[in-house]
Amino acid sequence: MVLFNKFYIFCFCLLFSFSVSLQAQENDAFDFDENIENNNLLSFVEDFIDLPPGGTPWKVFGETKMNEYPIIDKDGNEWIGVRPSFSKEVKKLDKKEILVQGYMFPLEQDDEQNLFLLGPFPLSCPYHPHTSSNLLIEVHADVPVLFSYEAVNITGKLELVPNDEEYNMFFRLKNAKLVAK
Repeated sequence: MVLFNKFYIFCFCLLFSFSVSLQAQENDAFDFDENIENNNLLSFVEDFIDLPPGGTPWKVFGETKMNEYPIIDKDGNEWIGVRPSFSKEVKKLDKKEILVQGYMFPLEQDDEQNLFLLGPFPLSCPYHPHTSSNLLIEVHADVPVLFSYEAVNITGKLELVPNDEEYNMFFRLKNAKLVAK
């Protein structure tokens, strides 16, 4: 019952965050970093994650700043992309083996996933993750990982991605493996 209530609190915060961002966009005063900090999604991570000893906390990833830039596609449409400004702490983890716990967001239509996203919150929409680029990790597993709605422990070599104009991903976990809880 407690997890059920925490989930609704989390969903409320996401909806609140979305409505605040819409209002700010209408007022041309939207600052993505400030919006995330003000709503402080990171304060809810501990309600969903039970970080194993030696694991990397999501706070380390969440401290990565997001710098907006304009993208004009081949049809002349303008989009907003984000590029990372990595903190010193996360830079120390680049090319290192890390352990992280999170929830899978499948990118393949199979029960087993070689490529998926990992985030600190449970899946809330089957079409796109409802979190920012600094709270998502693109996971590349050598051996497919069985999809789970439960939090999973994953190890792999962290790669910082300074410029991903297609997907705005900041982090990749290569040679990833599922670790039993």
